[in-house]
Amino acid sequence: MTKNFYSLPQAIYDLEGITPILQHNNNSILYKKLPSSMLDMHKIIVSHSIVYVISGTVKIVTPEYKEFIISEGEMLFMPRNSYMISDFVQEDQAMEVYLFFFDHTIAEKFFHCYETSHNPKNVEPLQLQVTNNIFTYLSTLKRVHYKNIADTALLELKLLEFLALIHEENPLFIDILKSSELINRDTDIKSYMTKHYDKNLTVTEWASLMGKSLSTFNRHFKQKYHESPKQWILQRNMQLAFAMLQEGHSISEIAQEFNYANLSNFIKAYKSVHKLTPKQHQLRTSG
Repeated sequence: MTKNFYSLPQAIYDLEGITPILQHNNNSILYKKLPSSMLDMHKIIVSHSIVYVISGTVKIVTPEYKEFIISEGEMLFMPRNSYMISDFVQEDQAMEVYLFFFDHTIAEKFFHCYETSHNPKNVEPLQLQVTNNIFTYLSTLKRVHYKNIADTALLELKLLEFLALIHEENPLFIDILKSSELINRDTDIKSYMTKHYDKNLTVTEWASLMGKSLSTFNRHFKQKYHESPKQWILQRNMQLAFAMLQEGHSISEIAQEFNYANLSNFIKAYKSVHKLTPKQHQLRTSG
């Protein structure tokens, strides 16, 4: 499993410097003021993301070593399923940004509002023009404090309003967004999950990456593979746990690796797959 890998947006909700404006699951509007630079943090974005820089400089380097640098007053769109290594650079002032995350449900509603003949585009980050209307929209975020930050109806409206303002002066945006939405829908799910398994994503995050609701993802997965995604992940985890056991790792180390705070819960999960406890497997191997 990858130690320094972060899936966005969930992984940053509880980080120091993050203030939620509106937030629910993989959709959110966040204010971020960094206490320190975030160097070489590997990230996968399971929702589409837009970053607007209030102050400082953001440098994003993709795994293909393509570099995007945006500074004060600039904005960048990052499609879901973007995998990147990010440097957030602070100079003599604090690093401040607004972050917007929206999943396929918001994207689909946006497409219904605007007719477009889809011209497939390369799915990669896109720098966006910041218009006066967008700047005014962003300015209001500083002054409004919502009583219920988990108000899903309001969050949806604010995200759709923002996307509409972007669409006014950024004609490539909707095509790249649609390309990103379509790219994984016909992908073999198990092959994709196996390839990116080291990202340690939740079932909800896998569903978002595949452009499906959680219920649809679970249903399609079970229809095709005759097991739930949760069962597949458990099987995969416990196979890796067995391999770690053979390499000499302690049971507590392995439990921690797979985020089991309670050792007995890990042992129970291990036994449900292997029919033996980790200790019994160790005794068999040593014998």
